[in-house]
Amino acid sequence: MSDNSTNPGINISTALVVVLSIGVLYVGRDIFVPFALAILLSFMLAPPVAWLRRVRMPRTAAVVFVVSGAVALVAGVSVLVGSQVVALSENLPTYQKTMQKKIRSIRSAAPGGSAIDRTSAVIQALGKELSEVAGTTPRTRDSASNAPKTQPMPVRIESGEQHPLETLQSIAGSLMGPVSTAGLVIVFIFFVLLAPSDLRDRFIRLAGTDLHRTTEALSEAASRVSRYLLMQLVVNATYGIPLGIGLYLIGVPGAFLWALLATLLRFIPYLGPVIAGIFPMMLAFAVDPGWNMLLWTGALILVLELVSNNVIEPWLYGSSTGMTPMAVILSAIFWTLLWGPVGLILATPLTVCFVVMGRYVPQLAFIDVLLGSDPVLSADERIYQRLLAGNVEEAIDIAEEEVAGDSLLTFYDKVALPALRLAENARERGASKDDRKNVADGIRAVVADLHDFELRRLEEEGKHPIQWLGTPVLCVAGRGELDFAAATLLGHVLEGRGIGARVIPSAAISLDNIGGLDLAGVEVVCLSYLNPTPKAYARFVCRRLRPRSRRLKIVVGAWNLAPEAGTSEKLATDVGADSATTSIEAAAHIIEDIVGQAVAPADLPPVPVPAEEEARLHALQSSGALDPDNSAHLDRVAHTVADAMDMPIGMVSLIDESLQLWKGAWGLPQELEKSRQGTRETSVCNYVVAANAPLVVEDTARDPRFSQNPLLRENGMRFYAGVPLRTKSGHVIGSLCVIDLRPRTLSPRELKLMQVIADELMVELAKGHKLSRETDAVGADAGALPLPLGSRG
Repeated sequence: MSDNSTNPGINISTALVVVLSIGVLYVGRDIFVPFALAILLSFMLAPPVAWLRRVRMPRTAAVVFVVSGAVALVAGVSVLVGSQVVALSENLPTYQKTMQKKIRSIRSAAPGGSAIDRTSAVIQALGKELSEVAGTTPRTRDSASNAPKTQPMPVRIESGEQHPLETLQSIAGSLMGPVSTAGLVIVFIFFVLLAPSDLRDRFIRLAGTDLHRTTEALSEAASRVSRYLLMQLVVNATYGIPLGIGLYLIGVPGAFLWALLATLLRFIPYLGPVIAGIFPMMLAFAVDPGWNMLLWTGALILVLELVSNNVIEPWLYGSSTGMTPMAVILSAIFWTLLWGPVGLILATPLTVCFVVMGRYVPQLAFIDVLLGSDPVLSADERIYQRLLAGNVEEAIDIAEEEVAGDSLLTFYDKVALPALRLAENARERGASKDDRKNVADGIRAVVADLHDFELRRLEEEGKHPIQWLGTPVLCVAGRGELDFAAATLLGHVLEGRGIGARVIPSAAISLDNIGGLDLAGVEVVCLSYLNPTPKAYARFVCRRLRPRSRRLKIVVGAWNLAPEAGTSEKLATDVGADSATTSIEAAAHIIEDIVGQAVAPADLPPVPVPAEEEARLHALQSSGALDPDNSAHLDRVAHTVADAMDMPIGMVSLIDESLQLWKGAWGLPQELEKSRQGTRETSVCNYVVAANAPLVVEDTARDPRFSQNPLLRENGMRFYAGVPLRTKSGHVIGSLCVIDLRPRTLSPRELKLMQVIADELMVELAKGHKLSRETDAVGADAGALPLPLGSRG
């Protein structure tokens, strides 16, 4: 997370300045309110002034023309509104009668109307009883009733006739406030529009000496407020114009008046739309003796509100204000309490300016944190916090949003790894082991979800995942759960690039287990460390892996390397690794360069053919290996060699002119067991036959000759070891082979044992074939072939 020194906060001096500023704004509201209104209106009048300046009109003339035009427009609208109001007032008696009839009809139609009347009468009687003087006894009341009653004398107070001067003075007093405010606003507008540069320069000097940051703040504030006002005007117009047309068609009187009021009132947050809707509803209720006009008016307002709030506003506003919805509500309450109804109108533009200032002035950064729309936590901090709290589902949502807007590799390097760094660095601040485990498990859950997410996205785009290329990379966690999570990130990236990788925990490279680490088919080992100083740990592993394989490459992923630990190149030299890196993207490129890509099908070498192919085929026919009576024995030999080598599949494979025939087999997949044969082009045994020598392929996926072999790929065959089956004449008719579904190795002793079994089998086949020919010569039936190796099954 960010250092405390950079975290926005409120110190005592800043708090005092804020409180003092609020007090000044409240006390001086008679000056600040007109000035704020002038600034707001100047944003709207500045574009026409700028246009007139572009056509060579002097600034003073342009300002006078624009302001005068605006005043004339307001006056004209006021006259039209006044005429509408006068027309409506003339019909008020008629409207009153209509409303009284409707109220009586509602009262008579309401269920239990008589009960309501009775309840009202009872309440009135009780009120009259309670109005009597408390504590008066019945006796006192009787005596009072027997006393002679005196008639009350009516008294009427008449005021003297008011002087015309006093009437004029009272009217002028009520108008003085709004007129003076309007006059101040016009004066301020003139000053703002006449000398905008001078006003801006004075504010910049007042704000501080950093001209760059202050200029950026002013430009952004002006841009946001202008965009907000323009969008607000467009939204209000898209509401007011259809409302006026609809009210006119419905028949509501003064449709133009209500449309104009709706457009203007909607500049007032929250209250404006309510007030704009109440007036035409009340008038529709008063004008129409029936209910159709009221229902149509209500439906019109409801539809317009839904469209405006859910379609027009989100489409036009976007993030023009840079404030959260809660901030808009709080700002409206604050400015209304401070400046009254005018503060409600100015709330959003003023708060936008303060939010922008908070982004550029460190002392006001808390305003941007509290009211700004930008996330206050970075993506990696948010994911770390969610995982720390055990909220994996929300962390997955954040991850999917980030990946949808960027690449998976960028997310891993810029978000996932930094989140793991936060968890590792929290160890020094006393974070528990459970906290680290929650983060590590959560990151692995995120990776699993993103794997499915990427597959779905590829399917939607009509793409297919990169083809299988084996597992030549071993991603090893250096020390703990967090390292294992980082290794998982790298493994996922490598798989996306078509490079298979196994991810194993740190226990596999402990002192007791590192000697038994399975390196079969592995070309690269990538050690993953989030420890800031991984030198000692990486050196221990490198020294023990180097003697295991000369061709093995070791890459150290120092994902959280401290500055004092030096560069990644120095780390690789110190620990004895081939390379070191601090980012997953760089690690993927390094490993990709080491491993290389599988050979494309068009580049596959041709199938080898022995020099004496005709003689070899003749030897195959005369060997007796193709005799159906020998199938059971050959199956037992295949089973024997598979058990001896601890392999799932064993075969006695014979190569004829175009096919490979599995005359003896153990553990074959069901489809291959049914056919017991394949094409010669897909036969690995063909290489044994052509070379007349044993062949061991530790990982077929990484061998250019077999990486695209469809027989191996479709059946998941990864390891092959075969020895030649030689006849007495020296021709190789096939191979005795074993196959595994994972990469592995075979010792020289085991390979020699396979050759011994193969040679014994060929001797038995030769003897059996010779005995069979002799028996045929004397006309006897061929007996069972003596099989000394049968007991091995």
